Amino acid sequence: MSINNFNQYKNKEAGVIETNPKQRPKNVNRVSSIPQADKWRSIILSEISSKLTQINDSTTNDQRLRELNDELNKLFKEKRSWEYRIKELGGNDYILATKNDMIHSGINLAGWRYFGRAKELPDVKKMIEDKQKNGNDKKNKKPHKIKLDDEYFGKIEDSKTLIDYETERTKENG
Repeated sequence: MSINNFNQYKNKEAGVIETNPKQRPKNVNRVSSIPQADKWRSIILSEISSKLTQINDSTTNDQRLRELNDELNKLFKEKRSWEYRIKELGGNDYILATKNDMIHSGINLAGWRYFGRAKELPDVKKMIEDKQKNGNDKKNKKPHKIKLDDEYFGKIEDSKTLIDYETERTKENG
């Protein structure tokens, strides 16, 4: 038995199937084994790494930067889906570990992240400048106050019941 066959046997025994990226399930809920979900997440991480290298390459043209940035956003979204699925299956909690991860160092503009040299694109630079200008204005504004009632905190369903209860307690202690 060759080493390759042995590894295939071990993977099959552990619940890992072939991991051809073209055969990656679109719906993460179809995967029911933690090793298989971990393997798909690992493949996505390697794809992200490869695209981050390409997006930081100085020879990459603007059109390709936009394509790579779009692909990275989709891959990060898919990675998050796999992380939630792994946690759901009882596996490692990668979600907490990646919140402050340097990979997520792209800048968020209107719900879309821009990575590497994509932040240097003319329209993206303008959006970053606008965000910085508007961000300074927001610091001077007063924060909105939201009034939360007792029901929000789960204290009581009916405020009349609370008033009746307090009236009764006051009479007793009175």
